[in-house]
Parts: sequence; structure tokens; C-alpha cells
Amino acid sequence: MNTFEIEILSPEGSAYKGFATSVMFPTAAGVITVLAGHTNLITRLVAGNILIETPEEKKEISVTGGFIEISENRVNVVSEFAIPSDESNKYKVEQAVNLAKEMKAKRKNMVDLSAVENELKKAVFELKSNVGLKRKKQ
Repeated sequence: MNTFEIEILSPEGSAYKGFATSVMFPTAAGVITVLAGHTNLITRLVAGNILIETPEEKKEISVTGGFIEISENRVNVVSEFAIPSDESNKYKVEQAVNLAKEMKAKRKNMVDLSAVENELKKAVFELKSNVGLKRKKQ
């Protein structure tokens, strides 16, 4: 099978780096599928799940938006937030949600409140993506 290199980055670090046979992305124009040899493209990524298929496995990465660059059989994704969608992250997300709610309740100051609300939104998005609110198979 033909493969291509893909890397998904966010401010938190690398969410995925490896080789894939196909990748499906949520974009502003709809879902696109990228295969080896895809034409060069730069497009906007929207919130949703990136589905990565390798010769060995399938992976899912939840993202909140960003950009995709496809060039010379390599895909680079820069996302506002990206995390693997698996149950191992569920505990961490629940902890982040609880901490954000606790900090918000204390309302230390407006600057901190804005940062807490951002973290809460990310955590809720991540939690939803891990609790089975995924697309139904057709």
C-alpha cells in the first residue's frame, strides 16, 4: 500500500506523527479524504475528528480547528487543539473539567476567568469526543 507522512500539531505538542494510507479531515467545505499522491492543497480545518488509517490500525484525533497543508506526499496539520480520541484520556479530561469549574466558581479575576473558560471549552469538547458522541456509521 502507498503511504504518506502526516503530522498533527497543536500548542500542546504533537498529537500524531507517522505514516498513513488514508486520512479523512473535517474542513470548511466538508469532509475530504487524502490518499498518497494527493494534489497540493492548503485548506481550513474545522472542529471534528480526523480519521487516520495506517496499514496496522485506525486512529482518531479530535480537533477544534486549524489548517491543513498537503505538499509532496506529506500532510501537516496545525490545530488550535488536538488530542487522540481514546478512553485513556477520559480521566484527564474529567479532571480538567472539574478544575476549570472549580476555578470559575471562585472567580479570582476576569483575566483568569477568560483563560478558565477557554480550558473548559477544550475539555468539554475533548470529553464529548471520547464519550461516544461520534458519527454514526452509515
